[in-house]
Amino acid sequence: MPDSVDKEGILAGKVAIVTGGTEGIGRGIAEALGAAGAGVAVVSRRESAVAEAQKQLAELGIDALGVATDVRDVSSVARMVDAVRDRFGGIDILVNSAGGSFGDSFERGPVLDLRPEDLIEGYRLNVVGTFICTKAVVPEMRARGGGSVVNIGSMAAYSAARGMASYGATKAALNSLTRSMARELAPDIRLNVVAPGHIDTPRTNGRRDEAKRARQLAETPMGRYGTPDDVAGAVLYLASPAASWVTGEVIRIAGGMGGE
Repeated sequence: MPDSVDKEGILAGKVAIVTGGTEGIGRGIAEALGAAGAGVAVVSRRESAVAEAQKQLAELGIDALGVATDVRDVSSVARMVDAVRDRFGGIDILVNSAGGSFGDSFERGPVLDLRPEDLIEGYRLNVVGTFICTKAVVPEMRARGGGSVVNIGSMAAYSAARGMASYGATKAALNSLTRSMARELAPDIRLNVVAPGHIDTPRTNGRRDEAKRARQLAETPMGRYGTPDDVAGAVLYLASPAASWVTGEVIRIAGGMGGE
């Protein structure tokens, strides 16, 4: 979280869930929300990963919980919500950061190399998982007077790139789903999207060769890669009372990178 942002206590007494919160962008978001005073539940499929994340967040002074969960599974998500409620007493904030352009059940690549399953399974993770988690927390948020849902999208929804057709399609769908849910769940629950551009994380950095890095930096007017802290700052704003009249929006955190 950038030191220039006065975030101390802005989320005191609030409870946040961050899916995909054990590494990368999700981990940066979990740390920022915790630093702002929220109790934070980090969610990932691997038990070892959530246990380690809980330990490390606690060492930072954050009231944290790790819950192994498959966001694509309704029963798994229901158990996670129960665990968070039992631990913290309720839920105020959900950040849907779990997602990806490839996984153990789907690949990315040129359109003619894709299987239908690659699109279907990518959609299950990036769109259906967000739908399941959001639907599951609505009763908990309403029991506390309302809440904020922040979905992590991508500039891939706007800018086509070779090998990213399936991922871009899922993130465009996520934008549309968010707007629809924002309209239906207003006024007590707000839903917004943060759409990152090129972000440096250990996972993404390892997949970039020099030519790709040069191309990505050339299309980013700010002249550098973003960081998880850059994304976390926008999420913190949307989760906070400062954004109480903001819903159904997509905020691009992309260093000036263009897109339709």
